[in-house]
Order: sequence, then structure tokens, then C-alpha cells
Amino acid sequence: MFTLFIKTNKLIGLAIYAIVSLLTFSFSASAQTTIKGHVVNERGENIEYVNIGIEEDSVGVISDANGHFTLTIPAGRKDDLSFTHVSYQSAKIPYQTYATNNPLTVTLHDKVVALTEVVVGKKNAPRTLSGKSWVTIGVVAFQGKYKGDAEWGPIFQNRKDYLLTDILLSINSCTYEECMLSFNVYELQGKQFVNIMNKPIYKKITPADDGTQFSVSPEESILLKGKKKYCICVGVVDTKGEGGIFFPANYKSSYARNAVKGKMRKLPICPSIVVKGCEI
Repeated sequence: MFTLFIKTNKLIGLAIYAIVSLLTFSFSASAQTTIKGHVVNERGENIEYVNIGIEEDSVGVISDANGHFTLTIPAGRKDDLSFTHVSYQSAKIPYQTYATNNPLTVTLHDKVVALTEVVVGKKNAPRTLSGKSWVTIGVVAFQGKYKGDAEWGPIFQNRKDYLLTDILLSINSCTYEECMLSFNVYELQGKQFVNIMNKPIYKKITPADDGTQFSVSPEESILLKGKKKYCICVGVVDTKGEGGIFFPANYKSSYARNAVKGKMRKLPICPSIVVKGCEI
């Protein structure tokens, strides 16, 4: 089982241990359909870490670094399979196609992206947009056998428009041999999470990163508009070995979200994520 772990420290006289059930998958053993497949782009290249599942259901998985996946469909499910990735157009595979149990090859088409022209003044150095002076109250973690479905991050908004420049994350410890983290940037539109990225951000973590803070930057211009709400999430999409990855817990409104199903839960704490940007 792959879970979220939350434990606050004794300084505030509160201890919480929570397994967020909406972020895990389980299947019955009878009359299952097992699908093995491969996800590629129009040029035949492997697509890593594709979200694959039945929307609004408990069925889902993420492809590995080479685009391969194995998914077990419980009896009675006859919905389309959905394939999503930030760099490609979404695709659906009908039940009649995947129910044959034959190896499945799915081709995703490139997105047609309209590039945003952003002008940043020379004097506009990056400033902290979210995460400054948050209270650290304990430890949060992704732990257990890899499932690749959970992501988690803070909610924030600013009065002005900013160009996202850096996402900083502090690591307490990593007990996997290694794991791959993924970052997503969402605009909150009512109850909908709209991913405003076109290129994924990944970061490999090993035990050598224990006790450090690292920074990742987008390869594209990501505009954070003033007075809009955003959520920047981190998740584990691949692991080597079993264990967990542990972060300082900050007291800040956040969402824990299932990356495959899209379901979410609002929480009062989150991993220690700092967001920086330049005013435009």
C-alpha cells in the first residue's frame, strides 16, 4: 500500500496519524481483467509516467519510466480507459479494445501549445510567493510500496501577476534506494484543478539528499495570475526499493490529490514547499 503519513510533533500537544484512503487503490480477486501495455508518442518514443485509469473510479496506475504499465480491472467495470500526461493530448481506449487481454499500445498526440510572451523587468528579482515563515509542526511523508498516484501541496494566491521561477522543497530523509518526484502546477477553478503546465518537472532523490533543500525550475513560462488560487503539488512517480520519503510538515492549507482519479482532500498541513517568482 502506498500512503500519506502525517505526524505532528509533541510541542503543540497533538499527534496525527492519517492514511488518506482516497489516494490508494485495491481490487477484488475474482473475474479480473489484467491489461499490459505501452504508451508512446507519434514518433514512437516512450512516454514516462502517464496517468492511466477509469475516471471517477478506484481503478488506475501510472506508467513507468519507459511507458510500460500493468493495470488490473475488477469485474463489472466497462468504462473507457483514460490516458493523461501534461505534455500530450488526453486519449480514451474503449472497453471493447482493452477487454481482449491482448498487449495494448497507446499513442498520445502532442499538444498544440500557444506560447505566452512574458516580459520581466531587469530589476525584478525573484521573490517568495508562498512558503515564507511557515510554522513547522512535524513530519509528513509518502511511504510504502510505490503506487504513483498521490500528490500533495499548498494552496496560495498573490495580488499581482508573477512568472514562476523556482519551486523549493526540503527533505528530512529518503529511505528508498532512490525515488523520482514529480511537480504539477494547478489553477483552482471552482472545484476543478486545471494543470497549467505543458512540460513535466521531475527530480530524482536518494538518501544522499537527506537534510537538504533543493530547487527545480520549469522549462517553460508559467504565469501565476494575480488574485487566482493555485496549488503546487509534489508526488512520487517511481521508486527503487521500499521505504519512504519524509518532509518537514508546515502549517498551511493544502490539497492531497489522487493524480489518476482527480479526487482530493483538503488538509491543514503540507510538505515544506517554497514558491518563487518574478513580478511581470
